[in-house]
Amino acid sequence: MRQVRIVMVGDVDAGKSTILGRLLVDIGQVTPARLAELESSSAKRGVPVEYSFLLDAFQIERDQAITLDITRVWVRMPEHDYVFVDAPGHRELIRNLLSGASEVDAAVMVIAADEGITLQTSKQFLFMRGCGFTKLLVAINKLDLVDDQQRVFEERSAQARAFLGQIGIEPFAMVPVSARTGENIASKVPGAWWSGPSLLDALGAIEVDRARSSGPLRFIVQDVYRRGASRLVAGRLDSGRLRAGERIVFWPLQTSAVVERIIDWPDELQQAIAGESVAIELDERIFVDRGATASHPDDAPLLGQALEAEVVWLAHDELRVGEGLRLRIGTREVPVSVQHINEVVDPDTVEPMQAEHVRSGDVAIVTLTSRELIAADGAHVSGSLSRFVLVREGTIVAGGRVRAVVARPRSEGATNVTAQTSSVGAWERTVRNGHTGGVFWLTGLPSSGKSTIAMTVQRMLFDRGRHVYVLDGDTLRTTLNVDLGFSDDDRTENVRRTAAVAGVFAEAGFIVISALVSPFAADRERARGFYPERFFEIHVACDLPTAEERDVKGLYKRARAGEIAHFTGVSSPYEVPQSPDLLIETARETVHESVARLMEFIVAKTKL
Repeated sequence: MRQVRIVMVGDVDAGKSTILGRLLVDIGQVTPARLAELESSSAKRGVPVEYSFLLDAFQIERDQAITLDITRVWVRMPEHDYVFVDAPGHRELIRNLLSGASEVDAAVMVIAADEGITLQTSKQFLFMRGCGFTKLLVAINKLDLVDDQQRVFEERSAQARAFLGQIGIEPFAMVPVSARTGENIASKVPGAWWSGPSLLDALGAIEVDRARSSGPLRFIVQDVYRRGASRLVAGRLDSGRLRAGERIVFWPLQTSAVVERIIDWPDELQQAIAGESVAIELDERIFVDRGATASHPDDAPLLGQALEAEVVWLAHDELRVGEGLRLRIGTREVPVSVQHINEVVDPDTVEPMQAEHVRSGDVAIVTLTSRELIAADGAHVSGSLSRFVLVREGTIVAGGRVRAVVARPRSEGATNVTAQTSSVGAWERTVRNGHTGGVFWLTGLPSSGKSTIAMTVQRMLFDRGRHVYVLDGDTLRTTLNVDLGFSDDDRTENVRRTAAVAGVFAEAGFIVISALVSPFAADRERARGFYPERFFEIHVACDLPTAEERDVKGLYKRARAGEIAHFTGVSSPYEVPQSPDLLIETARETVHESVARLMEFIVAKTKL
């Protein structure tokens, strides 16, 4: 049986909680003892039976007859399991509504028949659009308070439909209800003027699972852990289907592997569908961490460093261009800044306006930029990668949806080196960059795989927004060290110069990956001295026959023929590190596995 998640929204005192409470009573999911307690509590206060008290958890809510916190109500029916999210309607509490509506399949907008669409209701309708909700049911409540129910329902329905039409939302149903009397909540009233479905019948027509399962695969990674010898990637299928034996790509780093097993303890599955939380085991070790999203290779999310987004701003103070925030999308959180406020929507007229700032409660189109690559879906795809929230100092200040992903052109050769000046401290750089600096010194025989691993990891770190640069031995010998040969003294000087540059980069906050043969232990120890507090020796180990086999340049062959003197591994020794900080054995593992192990090591060592 599939689960349907529905959020209840509406203005203060529109009757959302009362509807849910009455529904629980009418379908027999409230015990007689609990109902008697409710009737007694209401009688003591001298008020009619308040079905909303079945949901309210705090005494202050009973005293004020308002809902101050998110309440989740589970309802089991023959066709579906429903999870109703009762979200508050107060302006000051809309950020709770965002939390409650972040992962739902449909929304019920409750409008009071005696009030109609208020300013707060119109803002919530805009919020529905801003968060990309396409499944919306409108319930016209409190019809017991008006004389001509049919006329008032038709007027309120026309008003709601006209407003929704202005903002591009088509409700799948309009239903008249009276929560206090129970009319048309769980069942229709015999002989009544209304010939359409009850609220419960209308909700039963939602086919969210089919739509989500037929959409593109979006597997949102929640964690990576080990169970025995297995390395498992746990997450939730936000949409699509995942089958054992399929190749998937993890975004934004674009690592790829084949799914060997799908596990839903204690069972092993052949496939998983949207809405299910499972763990998968891959055919090879690649770098995957929390916040990644997997897709099929031919149906990927969009990738870029800028988003055009529709947001609902909730903070008391105004949003202005240049402000730095954190964007939570899926299970990933990345720093972003507001590059431009494109327009603000007037909640009264629903017309776009030009503005230099966004006030509390406004809906705006903004452009957000990030140093990191962001994987997201545009407005054409509904799900976790199209909806997001914005966070400031741990507090949700906005929510919305992605309209478009804007890719920035990549500069292949730029390093953007931060100038080293005494007026800026190392900790200031660390805070600004979001990570610590460090020197990750890859040493090993020629053709052991140092440069291949270093360049791949550099690309991945850069796409995650890290300040990173590779100092490659062969490259440096064409520039900085062009005057050096391969004698022992020249090798020592080669390492010394490279280590000095690496230390400057690391002091400036960069993650520096050096890829040098650096055959002598004493030279490597001296290299550590340039940045001793964060220097990591990494042995890229490979046996000599395998290294010779990989040598596409033919250097080993020329060395053995006597054409190259002082060649490490042939005519010059290599001193194997005795206690490296990390050992990568490239003759025993794939490139993907080696890259994953170095990525994991660097990420762990440079976290704040």
